[in-house]
Amino acid sequence: MFEGIKAVGFDLDGTYLNTHVDYDRINRADRDACIRHGIPFDELSFTTIKRLRAPIREWLEAHGRGDEFEALGKEIDAELTATELQYIHEAKAFPGSIECVRELKSRGYKVGLLTRGSHEYGVKALTMMGVIDCFDAVVGRDYADYDDAKPSPKAMQYFSNELGVKTTEILYLGDNRTDYYSARDAGAAFVGVLSGSMDREGWLKEDPDMTTVQYAGDVLSLL
Repeated sequence: MFEGIKAVGFDLDGTYLNTHVDYDRINRADRDACIRHGIPFDELSFTTIKRLRAPIREWLEAHGRGDEFEALGKEIDAELTATELQYIHEAKAFPGSIECVRELKSRGYKVGLLTRGSHEYGVKALTMMGVIDCFDAVVGRDYADYDDAKPSPKAMQYFSNELGVKTTEILYLGDNRTDYYSARDAGAAFVGVLSGSMDREGWLKEDPDMTTVQYAGDVLSLL
């Protein structure tokens, strides 16, 4: 079904692993930090599926406080990572996830993780599952500029660089639109999983030709 694939990539939460993350805390991290620093967060304009930090930087620069942006970003990132790690001990592999990556490696594919979580979170989660040795690359939101993380296609391009393949040679599996948009816009093949935030009907609204599987481990049947 998918030809010319040299690497298989996975999203983490809801795709490769069944995790417990306090997304309410995640989603308010930037707002809370801005309020602490006197930035009128609710007056800023955020127009993308995932909030970028560019509006925060622009406000700081417009008010002569541009030199504060880097430290503020680190403060937000620390809160995000702490939240991701809070319940990491509850993470469980979806059916077939562990066996899948070992089989992919035996077939000669490169395997990687591309997540909006931090690199630390991704590495610790895979280490807990005993499969870190199967992954050729782990790329998190902190690989480059925050605004380059998924759904930006730049995230997939960074991922391909780490894997040593072209984006068109990657088959990426994810459970939400940010995963799909990053893959699609970078030219990578994509399969939607049904183990996370999207059901088949939702995926077909995004793309009537979308290939879906119940679990990420089911990708073996497509290669």
